[in-house]
Amino acid sequence: MDKMKNDNAGDGLELKWWEKKKGITLEYKKKKMQGKQDRKARREQERLARERGELQDEVTEEETPKGKSRPNKRRRDSERRNAERGNYQEKAFLASDRGNLFSVSALDDDAVRAMADFEKIVSSVYPLTSKQRALLPAQIRSLSHELTDEREDRRMGYMNETTALSAYIHYYLWWNIVRLSRVFSNLPGSYFNLKDGSVCLDIGSGPLTVPIALFLSRPELRGKKITFYCMDLSAQALQAGENIFLAVAAFLKCEAWKIVRVCSSVGGSPQIKDKADFVFSANLFNELMQAQESDRGQPPDFLAKKYSMEILKYIEKKNDDARVFISEPGVPSCGRLISCLRASFIKKNFYPVAPCPHYGACPMEGKRGGKWCNFSFSTEDAPESLRRFSRSIYIPKERAVLSFLALEKIWKENEDVQDDAGKDGTLSFRVTSDPIRLPGSRTGYYACSRHGLLLAVTDNELRSGDLLELEADRLPERRDEKSGALVLNIE
Repeated sequence: MDKMKNDNAGDGLELKWWEKKKGITLEYKKKKMQGKQDRKARREQERLARERGELQDEVTEEETPKGKSRPNKRRRDSERRNAERGNYQEKAFLASDRGNLFSVSALDDDAVRAMADFEKIVSSVYPLTSKQRALLPAQIRSLSHELTDEREDRRMGYMNETTALSAYIHYYLWWNIVRLSRVFSNLPGSYFNLKDGSVCLDIGSGPLTVPIALFLSRPELRGKKITFYCMDLSAQALQAGENIFLAVAAFLKCEAWKIVRVCSSVGGSPQIKDKADFVFSANLFNELMQAQESDRGQPPDFLAKKYSMEILKYIEKKNDDARVFISEPGVPSCGRLISCLRASFIKKNFYPVAPCPHYGACPMEGKRGGKWCNFSFSTEDAPESLRRFSRSIYIPKERAVLSFLALEKIWKENEDVQDDAGKDGTLSFRVTSDPIRLPGSRTGYYACSRHGLLLAVTDNELRSGDLLELEADRLPERRDEKSGALVLNIE
């Protein structure tokens, strides 16, 4: 009889308006009603069994008399979480450090000395009068607004203005060289496999930020006979940059690379006669997105496809040693563009050398409400003269932030390299965040891996840009409720 009642439970039920609004289905409501009847029948059977003496009397949570306190649900949940946390901590992984993206120790002594004296090097080429030096702080702060909160009103050719160019080369050029030289010096040496006769192209070169940073950070390239095409809309900025580059080479007592100035925008450059082995771009595409009418408001995946095609025009299709490096400010819109550029280049048989530790889908693609790929490092070991100057003009910098992508061509015989990633039982992941406070006095760090977004929980101090590796044939399936990241306990 009871079974027949249970089988017919829910017959004639209808959804109320508020249930429909909440998305409750009739099947769900029937199952819920069935569950209530099952529990009621079970309690009735337990009551009859106790009356017959077959079951000892006990007070269940459902039958707790009024006026008596029920077990504390919050305390039970806390005990359950602590038990789960204890079980999880037993499954800690031992991770080995594979280096950081911004370690200053990768720079040689000559580069450190040149960056510390960079203001003197610039002044030897472009000395300032006492009046110009007095006006410089205000000009730098004005340019700072154009590069940050007023960037939508900034013109593409702003470096053609004498005051803007002076502010840039006496301040922002210095910081950008510090930022890029850290990255260049910590990338694998095989990535910079340039030889005598190699051709490089720097799109949106400005005052030759990329060539100067590369010359400082990779001492093995200083003796190479390299041709560097430097493309920018501002002929004045290119001229200033070449003079500074030659001054840096003289400071290091090295022969400078051949610089070819190209006054043009990306996409139209008939003056570049040679195909490039290596294409660089720093802080260009965020300006194009805001300044070019045809690009403003366009979806980032569309722009990524467009920009990647324009870059590939400068590279010989049969060049299996081709390299591409792109750097942008570490803001959400640029992180989204970098992720889309990554996907676009992978379709063209390029794969990421850094910062990605894998070739799969990007777990930090920067969609609205999600996380975007960006890295930061402390400026405490930046040149003290630069930090002191920043404080004196009331633009102190405690952290340097950027989003970047280093790519190289996939060889035909290695087209299945993505499928082979991680088959040796190891997992590599790159830390992408600052420390995150977690419940239970724990600390976590978001990280990127072939398994998607990770939350590395550890008592060790990690830094943004750290690359770690662990042996793991099988990973736990526990995920963070807030971000959905796979949770790993790291020793």
